[in-house]
Amino acid sequence: MATRRYRSKQYGMGEEELSKKLIRTMLGIIGLVVFVILALFVFAPTFGSAFGLLSKNRNDTEEAVKVRIRPPTLTNVPTATKETKINLAGYANEGEIIKLFVNGPEVAQTTTGADGIFNFISIELIKGRNTIFAKAVNTKNEESDAGETFSIVLDTEAPKIEVNSPKDDSTVKNLDKRITITGTVNEKATLKINDRMVIQKPDLSFEYVLGVKPGDVEIKIEATDEAGNRNEEIIHVKYQETS
Repeated sequence: MATRRYRSKQYGMGEEELSKKLIRTMLGIIGLVVFVILALFVFAPTFGSAFGLLSKNRNDTEEAVKVRIRPPTLTNVPTATKETKINLAGYANEGEIIKLFVNGPEVAQTTTGADGIFNFISIELIKGRNTIFAKAVNTKNEESDAGETFSIVLDTEAPKIEVNSPKDDSTVKNLDKRITITGTVNEKATLKINDRMVIQKPDLSFEYVLGVKPGDVEIKIEATDEAGNRNEEIIHVKYQETS
């Protein structure tokens, strides 16, 4: 009977130790889980940045493998012209083939010299608005992106001048020895009246006060549009100074 009690006591102490060991193990696991979770919250941004940096650098490395060719540069391209054929020039790397595109398709090719300069001669334009850009091709047959796109307006018509006042062959009378000239031009233009510059208003009208002497007066109005087309209108009036 004493032996059985001793074994029970010994057996009970074994269960207690086992329970404690199990509790310690579970607490260790819980602690480890909590530590991992906290570590994720604390260090995840740092790891994310590191991985992002690695990813970014990897992309940069891949892009660096690709040879990037600088697009050619066209210089002194007019915004408007009256010429149906024009010459164009620009610069790029030495020895590159330069392709010129006008209104969509490729229309000409040339090669840069030792100084990197290239020229296109007698490029034909269509009436109205034209779009122009160029691309470069190096010795490895690698083509650049398109360079800057330019817009050129082909305008072959001279500007139209309409003089509102004074009328041709009219007589102007006042005390000021001045004649006020007003009118309009049908497009933006550079204006001169008797060789003096005149400012054109935003609505394309103009007004100019001309100093005169009594007698016959010739008024010459010149208009030159952005394409270089020129027109002139000459009117004759008689000025009388009133007393």
